[in-house]
Amino acid sequence: MMKNKIFILGAIMGSFMLGACGDFLEEESQSEVIPKTTSDFSELLLGTGYPDESAPNFSFLSLMDDDCAHFLTYSSPWSPEGTVETVNAITQFPIYSWQPTLADYDGYDSEINETASSTTYAQFYSKILGCNAVLDYIDEAIGTQDDRDRVKAEALAVRALLYFQLVNIYGEPYNHNKDALGVPVRLISDLTEKNIERSTVGYIYEEVILKDLLEAARLLDPLPIMRKNFRINQPAIHILLSRVYLYMENYKECIAEVEKAEKQGIGLLNMVNNLDVILTDNGYAPISYNNPEVEWFFGPSAVANHWEYQPGTAPAFRVLWDQVNDQRFLAYALQVVGDDNTVYLKKPMSSSELGQSIRSAEAFLNRMEAYALSGEEGLALTELNAFRKTRVIGYTDVNLSGQALLDEIRLERRKELCFEGHRWFDLRRQGMPEIKHTYKAEKGGAVYEYVLQQGDPMYTLPFPNSVVLQNRALVQNPSREMGARQGEIQ
Repeated sequence: MMKNKIFILGAIMGSFMLGACGDFLEEESQSEVIPKTTSDFSELLLGTGYPDESAPNFSFLSLMDDDCAHFLTYSSPWSPEGTVETVNAITQFPIYSWQPTLADYDGYDSEINETASSTTYAQFYSKILGCNAVLDYIDEAIGTQDDRDRVKAEALAVRALLYFQLVNIYGEPYNHNKDALGVPVRLISDLTEKNIERSTVGYIYEEVILKDLLEAARLLDPLPIMRKNFRINQPAIHILLSRVYLYMENYKECIAEVEKAEKQGIGLLNMVNNLDVILTDNGYAPISYNNPEVEWFFGPSAVANHWEYQPGTAPAFRVLWDQVNDQRFLAYALQVVGDDNTVYLKKPMSSSELGQSIRSAEAFLNRMEAYALSGEEGLALTELNAFRKTRVIGYTDVNLSGQALLDEIRLERRKELCFEGHRWFDLRRQGMPEIKHTYKAEKGGAVYEYVLQQGDPMYTLPFPNSVVLQNRALVQNPSREMGARQGEIQ
C-alpha cells in the first residue's frame, strides 16, 4: 500500500516539471494517497526525495574535468580485438570539448533532451519537490516528535545537497561571484507558479543551503545516530556543512563542523589504515557501506559510462600517483589492464548501483585545506601527514608551508575523492584553471586539442533550451552564447 502511495504522489509531483498548474492534490484523493504517519513520510522521502541509482545524474561532468582522457580503440567482449568503437566518443564529443551546445546537441548534431522533464536540471527539481512535499506535511504526521524531527531533518539536509549540486552546475562559483544568477528556488510543493526567476548564488548558499543544513543539524543532533540505513545522518550533515563553508571560504566554520563530526564518531584513528581491507576476499569498495569511513551512501554514479572516455587514464592524472605504495591506486583499480588502455575503475560506474557518498576522508581534507588557508599551517601539515599514513605504505612525513602545502593538500583531495563528483566543483572554486583535452574522431585521423581557458564561461554550464522554453523567466547563461570551440591539430 505504501509503495502505491509513493508511486501515485511521485507521479503527481512529476507534473511540476511539465509546467503543471493547479492544486498539489485533488481534494477527493487526499485520503487515498497522502501519507499520514512519520513512517509513511520517511518512506516517501526515501522514494521521491533522496537521490537514487539513476537521478539526479550529473555524471557528464566527469567528461569535462582534467582527470578524463579520450581513447579511440579498445578491446571488448562483443567486438573483435582492435575494432574501432567511435559511436559514444562522437556522441559525447560536445561535452568533452566544452561546446556551447553540449546541453542540446550530441556529436552528430542531433537534438538531445528534447523534453524538459528528461534533463538533469529537471531531475534535480523532481527530487527537490519530493523533499518539499514531505516538509509541507510532516509537522502534522502521526508519530512521536522525535520521529517527526528526524524525517524533517533528513528532508532539509537532502534538499540542501540537491541545491548545492544544482547551483554548482548552473551558477558561478560562490567565491568568484556570489551576486551572479544561480537557479530558481522552490521551497514549497505548490505547483501553481510556473515561471520562476533565478535567485543569486549568494542567496542560495546563505538562505537555502546553509539554513536547511543548520536546521537539520539542530533537529537531528539530539537524536541517536543511525548508520548504514541509506539515510543521511548527523556526521554526514556536519561533513556536508564543512564542505559548504569551505566553498564559501568560511574557514573557521568549516573547521568547527569537522570537529562536531569527530565528536559523533569519525576520526583519523578510525580511518582505514593503508586500506588493508583490499586484501580481503570481498575487496575494497570505496563508495559503499563496506567502507567503514562512509557515513552516507546515495545517488547515481558520478562517472560517465562511456568507454571511449576512460576515467583514470589522463596522463596528467596518472603521473600524480605513487603506483607502488599508494594503496588507493590498487583499491580504486586505476592500473591499466592489458594492451588496450582500459582501466576498470572500482568506483561505481553503472546506473544500477549507488555511486556517491559522504565519508570521513572528505571531512579531514576539508579541514586541512581550511587550516592552510586560515594561517594554521602547522595543523594543516600535521593532518596531511597523518592522513597520508593511512593511505601510503612507508610514508615519510614532509615539511611544507605556503602555496606548496596548499597544493599538496589539494593534490591529496584530487586523488582521494577522484570520480566521486567533486573534481569539477573543486576546479571551479580553485580559480577555474585551464584544461586541455585531446580528441581523435576516427582511426588514422588527426588528433585535435581543445582548450578550456582559465575562467572560461563554460565553467558555468548552459541550461538546456527545452528548460528555457518551459520557464520564460529563466535567463540563459553566457556559456550558451559562445561560438563553437575549435580544436587545434596536434
